[in-house]
Amino acid sequence: MMKHSSILLFALLLLVLVAGCTDFKALDTSKNTTPAPLLHYERGNISISINTSEIPMRRFDVNVTEVIEIALVDQRAGILLENGWNITSIRTGFEEEDPDQKHIDVEFRNDELPLSFFIEVNEEEKRAGKGRCSALVWGGRPWPDSTGPLPEEVDYYQAVNPYMNLFEVIDRHNERVVMVYNKTTIFYLYPSYGDAHLWGP
Repeated sequence: MMKHSSILLFALLLLVLVAGCTDFKALDTSKNTTPAPLLHYERGNISISINTSEIPMRRFDVNVTEVIEIALVDQRAGILLENGWNITSIRTGFEEEDPDQKHIDVEFRNDELPLSFFIEVNEEEKRAGKGRCSALVWGGRPWPDSTGPLPEEVDYYQAVNPYMNLFEVIDRHNERVVMVYNKTTIFYLYPSYGDAHLWGP
């Protein structure tokens, strides 16, 4: 009986040791994983680090580093980053004219406002495309449902200037213009980019 207990105890100790070694090896191999690249936006003496591992991917068939590098070449990305906005996600987007034509949306967000601005990226052509803000479009064509009173829960909205083909993002609580842009350019961004007097109500 004592002999069987000794054999059983020896077998259990051996199993514990083998399991410990296996776990140790697993920990060792994790040290060899490649860290996510750290990208930089640089202009003059400005340098902003972008850790790609912190950006949620809502589309998994793209090269996140390449997509961000394409977006960073665009002037709008620089304007947003320099004014406190951050890249917060990469996801699939669809063209309004052709829902089958997919592109990649790089989302920039300012949590203090809070608003998102999306820059489309065409990975195949390696270029940035149209931009748009997340604020509710209210007033102007071609949005026929945006008539009547603005919903109470809306803090920021977009007014369309059809004569200049511009979108004006407005803080409804003080009627302050926050952003003015068209599909390819940001002309004004509160508080420090552009001239508010050119675009204000």
